[in-house]
Amino acid sequence: MPARQIAADLWQLTLPTPFAVGDVHAYVLLGDSLTLFDAGLYTASNIRALDEALDETGILSSDLAQIIVSHGHIDHFGQAKRLHNASHAAVLAHENAVAKIADLDSYARRAIDWARGFAAETGLPAELFPQIERFYAAIPRMAESVWAETILREGDIIAAGSSEWHVIFCPGHSGDLICLYDPKRQWLLGSDHLLAHVSSNALVEPPMPGLERRRPLIDYWRSLERLCDLEIELVLPGHGEVVTDHRALISERRQRRVRRLGSITDCLQGDAQTVWEIVRSLFPRLGEADIFLGLSEVVGHLDILQEQGRVYVLADDLPLRYAIT
Repeated sequence: MPARQIAADLWQLTLPTPFAVGDVHAYVLLGDSLTLFDAGLYTASNIRALDEALDETGILSSDLAQIIVSHGHIDHFGQAKRLHNASHAAVLAHENAVAKIADLDSYARRAIDWARGFAAETGLPAELFPQIERFYAAIPRMAESVWAETILREGDIIAAGSSEWHVIFCPGHSGDLICLYDPKRQWLLGSDHLLAHVSSNALVEPPMPGLERRRPLIDYWRSLERLCDLEIELVLPGHGEVVTDHRALISERRQRRVRRLGSITDCLQGDAQTVWEIVRSLFPRLGEADIFLGLSEVVGHLDILQEQGRVYVLADDLPLRYAIT
């Protein structure tokens, strides 16, 4: 069933994706400020699924007052422009997402140019570079560019549905991800920040013009640890099942992080290694479509090991090689 009623004023809409993470969830918040939180992919199957799900909730897309974009990944905002055109709903997003989602063609071109340099740094063989390029080339094909007229920042309080939600900026999985927290009901619209069935991949991203590459996994854990200070009854995620014990899940992920850091240091006990050599050791059956995810996983953990002073880069020559201190 594409629509599931979580509460009298909140529906979860489940839409298909072609990605390994599985179906993606959007949420309808009923009330004076009729709100859609996320908007799926802009594909024929997603458009059909979203229209059918909205029909189950008893509302029309033209009824929407606002559309909130959790972050600038295509499975979370792909149809925002279509729905805005149907309803004239305001589109809201974090300030880091605005330029990206407003011009996807330009973003994809810039990302592909950056990805070639990133791939060279990791030691990825040149014949595999197109796999990363395809990762970004798909963006304008599966989402429409949309202008967010309202910018959201950490600490903002917005009326959505029948509640007031606090904006929590949670960079990590994406550099522009926000969660919404209802302190009265202790609910978190968590998007991809904390998922029950899979660790959120902290993706390496093209830096904003004039800035250095951010360290996504370090950002992710700083953001994730903040959730431990919140009383949360339900985490309503972007994928998978609702989370009812966020602290236990975060504790499990901490243990997994320690194991991954140990596996990478084990790889470095002999000669210095490139990122790609470590990826091949850790994920010998990695499919070509998942190469960028594997590179991001290893780079993120190497960032942590460098911050801890446990590894260093041997030289600035490409590809970069890492060694134990």
